[in-house]
Amino acid sequence: MDRDHTSIVAVVDDDNDVGDVLGGLLETMGYNVETYRSGMDFLSEGQMDRVACLIVDQNMPRMTGLEMIEGLIDRGVNIPALLITGVHDAEVERKAAALGVMTVLEKPMSHHELLRFISVTVG
Repeated sequence: MDRDHTSIVAVVDDDNDVGDVLGGLLETMGYNVETYRSGMDFLSEGQMDRVACLIVDQNMPRMTGLEMIEGLIDRGVNIPALLITGVHDAEVERKAAALGVMTVLEKPMSHHELLRFISVTVG
């Protein structure tokens, strides 16, 4: 697969296992992946101009996934995002939609749905 090497799929999840599994899956599919263990790490270290899309866990300590996305919006940064959550919550889905989050998936998520989101946003 010939991917644009400047396009990064950023995975933001405080669970090392989830981050490693998602990162490994996406790398085997030919994507350039960077993983972050918190929203604060992504906001301070992420190369926003190179990130093609985000996969963000909702339930992280100190900063939720939606709070991180709000932080991006406050900075004028708009990156297509997929939010993953361990518990279905209609209020989280409503707020995610209001913030422009493209997809909300509940864990355990379908790899097919994840890859479809990425193929649409990255190519």
